[in-house]
Formats: sequence, structure tokens, C-alpha cells
Amino acid sequence: MKNNFFCILFACFIYSNNNFAQQDSALVKKDSVDYYDMSLDQLMNLKSHGLPSELEAFVNSLIAVASKKPINLRESPSVTTLITKEEISKSGARDLIDVLRLVPGIDFGVDIEGVIGIGMRGNWANEGKVLVLLDGQEMNEIISAGNMFGNHYPIEQIKKIEVIRGPGSAIYGGYAEYGVVNIITNQAEDINGVCVSGTYGQMEKDYGRRNLNLSVGKKIKDFSFSLSGLVGQGQRSDQTYTDYSDSSYSMKGNSNLNPNYVNLALGYKGLSFRAIGDFYQITQRDGYGSVINQGTVNESFNSIFSELKYVIKVNDKFTITPKINYKNQTPWKTASYDYSQPYNKTGVRFTENITASYDAKRFINLIFGVESYQDKATDNTDSSFFANNKNEVNYHNYSVFTQGLLKTRFVNFIVGARFDKHSEFKSAFVPRIGLTKRYNKFHFKTLYSQGFRSPSIENINSADSAGIKPELTTVIEAELGYQITRNSILTANIYDITTHEPIIYYVSQDSSNTDYYTNNGHAGSQGVEIEYRYKDKWGFINFNYSFYTVSNKEKVAIYKANNAYSLLGFANRKVNLNVCWNITKTLSFNTTATLYGQRFAVVAIDSLGNSLQEKLDPTLLLNFFMRYEPPIKGLTVGLGVYDALNQKFKFIQPYDGGHAPLPGPSREIIFRVQYNLNFKK
Repeated sequence: MKNNFFCILFACFIYSNNNFAQQDSALVKKDSVDYYDMSLDQLMNLKSHGLPSELEAFVNSLIAVASKKPINLRESPSVTTLITKEEISKSGARDLIDVLRLVPGIDFGVDIEGVIGIGMRGNWANEGKVLVLLDGQEMNEIISAGNMFGNHYPIEQIKKIEVIRGPGSAIYGGYAEYGVVNIITNQAEDINGVCVSGTYGQMEKDYGRRNLNLSVGKKIKDFSFSLSGLVGQGQRSDQTYTDYSDSSYSMKGNSNLNPNYVNLALGYKGLSFRAIGDFYQITQRDGYGSVINQGTVNESFNSIFSELKYVIKVNDKFTITPKINYKNQTPWKTASYDYSQPYNKTGVRFTENITASYDAKRFINLIFGVESYQDKATDNTDSSFFANNKNEVNYHNYSVFTQGLLKTRFVNFIVGARFDKHSEFKSAFVPRIGLTKRYNKFHFKTLYSQGFRSPSIENINSADSAGIKPELTTVIEAELGYQITRNSILTANIYDITTHEPIIYYVSQDSSNTDYYTNNGHAGSQGVEIEYRYKDKWGFINFNYSFYTVSNKEKVAIYKANNAYSLLGFANRKVNLNVCWNITKTLSFNTTATLYGQRFAVVAIDSLGNSLQEKLDPTLLLNFFMRYEPPIKGLTVGLGVYDALNQKFKFIQPYDGGHAPLPGPSREIIFRVQYNLNFKK
């Protein structure tokens, strides 16, 4: 079955290259091609070939997530994935899991208490190893540095997502060890009016989600404003969860995922202000793995973010950007249940940053910055204290970072580094070196970088007797790409990840469910990722294949699977397909498919206390979505089905932490309606 599936996909790609007409697109937007950085020969070549194709406009898009300075996608100094608004909206994606699942190397697993976290290239990365940015704000909660996925972020308001599949610590610090997910929502000029949308999803036994989005925005000369909001209700699953002791409960009505979100942005010339309120509420009965006897437990993740930034353009070559960030977060807030104590801790972080960018020449850019942050955490319960025997702790961190970019005829050199000094640990220094270049249809990247993860507030507080310190990761990557035709491109990359003394989370073996953290051994993975893109006016084809192995790596015991090549939770092989047909100018049909190879999960504990693993068979998630713009101006409707084959995908705990696989949603029918009322420009 698997071989036939690959053969069919390959035949489709060959057919598309030989039979679909190559047509010119509309004019490229200003953020698509860096004409200023083109040589005279390149500009003449561009003129002689006419306007770029749909695909060429995409691959020449400028992104800044990997370098601070905007660089086209093919020369960016990281292995990077760009996800466009078109891809998101036409796929009918329900939430960020649906979108990021289609990225090579990214997957998701269950942590504790109903929370789903992210994995990167086979490695569990939930707590502080992947940075999630939303309009420049660090969404990672500062208590344990994690992120919560599932009907959370406002998927219908996203303009684009830039993903670094590799370290970003040299730019972003200690949350970006394995990767960065940079979410950019619709700005004032994108909204230019009022937009309202609603989504309803129906699973087999109950509703899956019912969300309402509202956005308003306008740019008037030098002034801009936007205000966006999301309110909704959702459920993780309508299936039955069964723990190691064969106790079970129905997740229908017991796995709520309820977002409440608001995003305000104001701008005047170089001055900008942003404030985000993110109030995410869930219910769960899985606890630390054992079914909670007393029934459903409510849990909240509340965050407030704000940023004041001023871009000072000294002259055409020199820019200074000071900014101040504030975030206040109370994650994992839970009342006591069974043997677990109530949890209610608030973390506050003030961050000051000054970054300078200097274009010494057309082909030389220098970036230098300094940053400091102060953390304060408060335990709001009456009987709980931090490790210092007080209900309050304070930490501070100072950073210096720099980057140099030199473009030559033969190769682009990108060299950077970051130095961090935390009040509780030894200093951390991480360099990055990149060689990239595009030669007409061919491009290459050779990358060496290091990343680090700073222990979070809870890591420090719950460290075991051995103490805790930062972990360090070294990543070597190489990418080759070739533009087969004006409408298709093929890229492939290989990588090697080595993490020294990773910070490991584990739970005590008694009934107290006490959290602990420790540094233990070495971890990492090796692998290959292949991507194929075809894009034209009729639609697009995105195909990718990712593979990882740990056969040549040391393995931490808590992550090991009963297979020399695998880690718990994540399949060694994953295939993604995203195909969109623009049937007419107003009607599109989209198919997405994800094929997982075999996965390993801990499913029981024997009488001697040994963990028993089970191999889960390959799973194919198949989704369809149709999007239609009726004759009513501004109106869009969509109808689709997710998990059409009703595979009832299970989220596996990627470490041996006592949690059985958590069922995901059953087949879900999705209906979406959106209306845009545009202001006159």
C-alpha cells in the first residue's frame, strides 16, 4: 500500500511538469523580489524573460525571520519554510496544528493535563526549544517556556508564517534552540475595513469547534490602526481515553479548547505600539496520565503582551530600533485534583532591546544589538513556595548579538553570534555561520549554528538534587535546490543535531505527581527533508518528505523507543501533500494528506514497573476543502472534511512520562463563512 502511494504521487508530479501550461502572473508585490540586491546582469536577464511566474514570485519572497535583514527565501541563512495566506485559507485549516503538520520535520505530541506540544525533527521540543512569535511577541510562557496547541491561535487572521527548521538562538536567544515559528497576522493595510468570519466543525459525536473572528483596520497616510479578536469553543476529541490501569472516560464534553484573544496595533511613522491578550481555557481529565477520579478539571493559560517600538532611520543606510516589551502570564492554572496540588503561578518579564542595522555597501550589512530582561515570578497559592522558600523569585539576563552579511558574486557570507549572561548560570555563547547563493535556477546553503535553551523559572524551581544548567545544541545543515521549470522547484536538505546535557522533565514515581527537571546525557537526530513545489494560476502542488534517525546518536532513556532508529512519539518518516485546484476565479478545491510511518508509544506498565511499548501502524490523514466566492462582493464560504478516512489520530507522549496516547478528533466536517467590507483607499 505504501509503495503504491509513493508511485501515484510521483506520477502526479511528472504529469504536472509536462502538461500544465506555464503562464505569467500579475506584477510581483514589493516584498517578493529584492531588485536592489540584484546585479545588472540579473536585472537584464529578468527583463529579457518577462514577468516572473507564480512560483518565482514565491521563491523570491523576502523573509527576515532568519537574518533580521530581509533576504529572499532561497538565500536565507536557515532551512526555512514559508506558508502563505493562500495556502492556509484554501486548505481550510482548523488550527495551527493543521498548518504546521504540513511542514517537514514538525509534529505534535501530548505532554500532561490535556496539553499538546511541538516536536522538531524527531525531538521533543515543547518546553522552550521552539520559539513561537506572533506579530513579534514571544508566545512561549515564561514559567516552563511551553506553548499550547489546538484551537488556540487565530488561524483565519494569519497573513503568513515563516518557519526556521533549525537554531535561531543567535538572533532570538534561549527559546529558539531547535526552531522558530514566526506568525504574522493581517496588518492595518491588509484588513483595510472590517472582516468577520465564523467556523463550525462537527465531529462524529459532538461539535469540534465554533469560533468567531472579527478584525477592523485602516491605514491613513502615516497613521495605522488595527484591532482583531477571536472568541470560540472547541474540543480536543470526542473519543475515549484509556490510561495504563484501563480506567477510561469520554473526551466528549471533557476536553474543551476555548480561545479568547484580542490584538491591538497602532502606528505612526516609525513609532508603533502593540498589545495582545491571549486567554486560553481548557478542560481535561487525563491529568498526568491517570484518569482523574473527581471529574473534569478546568485549566487556564492567560497572557498579556505589549510592545513599544520606534524605528529611527538615521539615513538611507543606518537604522536604530529601540523597543520595550512586557508580558504577564499565568499558565497551567489549576485547582487541586486527586493527589495533585493547586497550581497558580504568575510570571512577568520586562525586556529592553536596541538593534542597529547598517548597510555599509549595497552588498554589506551589519547588525548589532543589546538586550536585557528581568523576570519575576509569584506563587499565588497560600501553601506553595519556590525553591528559595519564598513566594517570589527574580532573575535577570543580559545579551549582546551581532551579524554580518556579505554578498559576493560567488557566495553570500552570513556570520553571527550571541552572548547571554543569566543571573543564575554561566554565560552562553552561540555562533552561526552560513554560506548561501543562488545561481539562476540552482541554489545552495551550508549552515553551521549553535542554539541554547535557558532554564525557565520552573526548571530552576523544580530542579532535582543535581541542579540545572542551560543545554547546548550544535546543528550542521546543507541544502540544495533546483528550479526545474518556471513553475516548479525541488529542494533537499540534510541535517545533524547534537544536544549536550538536555534538560529533561520527569515525574516522581509515587502518587504525588511531583515535577522534576535534570540535565542528562546527549540527544539529537540526523535526517533528510525533500520538498517539491509547483505553482501556477490554476493552483499549486506542495509535496514534502521528511526522515530522521537516531541510530548514530546517544539516546536519553526517557525518550527511547524499542527501535534503534526511532524516538517515542514521532514517526521516522512523514509524507505531506497539499494540492489546490482553482476551478474558476471564485471556486477552489483543496486536498491535503499526511502519511505517518510507524510510531512507538508507551501503553502500559507491567507488574515490575517496566514500561511496555506498542508499535502503531502507519496512518494516513486525508482532508478536503472547497472554497467559494459567491456573487455577493466580499463574501466567502467554505465546506470541507478533515480526517476523511476517520483514522482517529492519537497524540503520543514523546517521553516515558506515564501518559497513554491521547485521542485526537474523529472525522470533522468544517463549515466556514467570511465577509470583508473594505474601506475606500
